[in-house]
Amino acid sequence: MNLRNLTNLDLNKTVWRYMPFSKFISLITYKALWFSKLNILQDEYEGMIPSNVRTAMNQDNQKWKSQFNTPEFHRQIDNWPAENENDGRELIVVNCWFLGDEESKIMWNQYGKFNEAVAIKTTIGQLAHYVLMPDDDNISHIGLVSYVDHDNHKMSFYEANQAHERAFLKDTNRFSHEQELRLCTMSLKTTNCISMEGRQYTREEVESKKMNNFNNPGLYIGVKLKELITEIVVCPNAQDWFTKMVARIVDLNGLNAKVSLSKLDGLQSKK
Repeated sequence: MNLRNLTNLDLNKTVWRYMPFSKFISLITYKALWFSKLNILQDEYEGMIPSNVRTAMNQDNQKWKSQFNTPEFHRQIDNWPAENENDGRELIVVNCWFLGDEESKIMWNQYGKFNEAVAIKTTIGQLAHYVLMPDDDNISHIGLVSYVDHDNHKMSFYEANQAHERAFLKDTNRFSHEQELRLCTMSLKTTNCISMEGRQYTREEVESKKMNNFNNPGLYIGVKLKELITEIVVCPNAQDWFTKMVARIVDLNGLNAKVSLSKLDGLQSKK
């Protein structure tokens, strides 16, 4: 797996994944993390070419029109950047974590407003080792997001044409508080993936064209839960019964992970 904006010295740093209870049950039941396609994420800039780079690419592409002297080819040339974006936003899937030695109240307020949420605690190194993405540096990446001004960010044309490069860019004005770390790979089914029905794919099911994942909004990728999770923290507003239920679920699944209540004060009230 390719490390991006990270060194080996960063592998012991703590990361968190905040989630509602339903997604926690999904993780435990499927023994897999959900990787979303870029084109369904909240930020409309996900996977997009920065505006100034797109303009420069379009200008540079005009030179090819003299070699393809038909209106249809000219339209295709004008659409190259947009087609690259659309293909990349469909083909790349990501799973998001948040860097920090301590819990984040901002993240709890975003993910835990219904008093039934948890945060999974682990390290960057454990993510790199125990999430079962393809073992190919050209396909699978783990790294910190770069927060940029999407109108003015500078990239080479080569970088801008690579969907996995664009997958690590987010808008600085809205998201820089997150300190996000991402797992990024291609939306291709392998025998380490879990079907939407909760079955591990067989080799026959992922051979050749069958590996394509066009019909789903993302991909479940298997994890080694016992090795991955170091602690499960229950959200600040949780009632005692909920904390005990989470602990019981953890025990029944043999995770041996500590379950604790958040150390932070209560969250913002529900609207």
